[in-house]
Amino acid sequence: MRRFKWICEDFGVPSNGVKVVATEATRVASNSQEFRDKIYEATGWKVTLLSKEEEGITGAYGVASSFHEVSGLFMDLGGGSTQLSWIISKDGEVKISEHSALIDDIEKNNGTKLFCCGGGLRGLGHLLIANEPDYPIQTIINGYSATFEKVESMCNYLLLKRKVPRFESFKEKESKIFCVSNRREQQLPAVGLLLSAAFESLPRIRTVHFSEGGVREGVLYSMFSKDIKEEDPIITATRPYAPLLAHKYMDLLKTGLPSAQDGIVPVEIANRIIPALCNIAFVHCSYPKELQPTAALHVATSGIIAGSHGLSHRTRALIGIALCERWGAELPSSESNYYASLEKLVIVSAPRRGEKMIYWTKLCGKMMHVICGIHPGGNIRPGSLSFQFKNDSELITNETSEDELKDNGKKDKDIKNTLIITLPYDGVKYSYSIKSRALGFQKKIKKLNKMYSCIGKVKVVVQHDNI
Repeated sequence: MRRFKWICEDFGVPSNGVKVVATEATRVASNSQEFRDKIYEATGWKVTLLSKEEEGITGAYGVASSFHEVSGLFMDLGGGSTQLSWIISKDGEVKISEHSALIDDIEKNNGTKLFCCGGGLRGLGHLLIANEPDYPIQTIINGYSATFEKVESMCNYLLLKRKVPRFESFKEKESKIFCVSNRREQQLPAVGLLLSAAFESLPRIRTVHFSEGGVREGVLYSMFSKDIKEEDPIITATRPYAPLLAHKYMDLLKTGLPSAQDGIVPVEIANRIIPALCNIAFVHCSYPKELQPTAALHVATSGIIAGSHGLSHRTRALIGIALCERWGAELPSSESNYYASLEKLVIVSAPRRGEKMIYWTKLCGKMMHVICGIHPGGNIRPGSLSFQFKNDSELITNETSEDELKDNGKKDKDIKNTLIITLPYDGVKYSYSIKSRALGFQKKIKKLNKMYSCIGKVKVVVQHDNI
């Protein structure tokens, strides 16, 4: 503790900027008071001893800090105790043990989510990731999720075999699970026993989500104002990199998308990925052209926002895909495989809507490739490019001929929505590079439409403003 105090002093942390808390192990220790007194004598810091109830609430706050929204069961498996409760965290408010609001969700979706924290459960999460050597995010446990069936299968194996499985990814017998100590590895069969027993009693679990947030993060989160708690982690993480006129890029992008009331674009894409994409659209502009798509793909897994707390693995995958598309998505084969693994991650994490999320993420990224290519300087000049989103019933106007729409959409008869790109006819604002970007985008969306079968797809029409 003395050494820790020295480190705090080296970082310029004031003495009143440190809060020391103790949990179950200190609470039940026979020499608890003596231990806390020794800390005070050595550092001058008083130790706050959390009660069982306070420890449970603080652990729940740690989980709340780890995700944008939380709704379901919460389990904290620590070294000296286990907490289990209901939790809802939304718009900066955290509610615990109020499960009435979750009953309808459980019945509607045939189960609930389980949010896990504590060293034992994080060790289980790392073990599950180690079982998938091709999983694209190996080094970040926070925000990792798995199906209940996958977790249950692993827990049953640990219970029956009483040992950790050795996977093909462990090339040597001495290989260890990433980020899991030998002591923690020895505890994993006991974790399997506890969870296997718990699964017999708990409501049906759909998915299990792993959190890095614990008591420390919970204490910090409880000190934040409601305004800070309300912030979206992906928006906060990308905001420092936003160009001055990022909102203009987002406004232009949204003119080519259906309105929020239509419910066509998934909410997670419209409200989170698109603003984040506009914030970091120019982060890699100084990189060599060949490196930009690859660096963008890894932006949230090993890049500039990889260390941001509160991002799910799905969010990390989606923003990486979007930003890679913004830079043209030209990748070497190894990175193409990584790109595909991120797509798979999204599909597995959201089986019912994952394909739709990927479709709109790619489309928005490709649109930004056009917008930023035409406006590379961080400013949107009026009159050089415009988008318009329409459904088929709105398409026949004075501006767009029926023959042109038929020619552009003859291979997309099942697609009911159209994105119209209008190019300027002004000789100064119109150039071959602008036209080629727009026509290239049209071809890319045709290819995208063939890859996915989700509802709400669009076809692209390119026209000039003198029509």
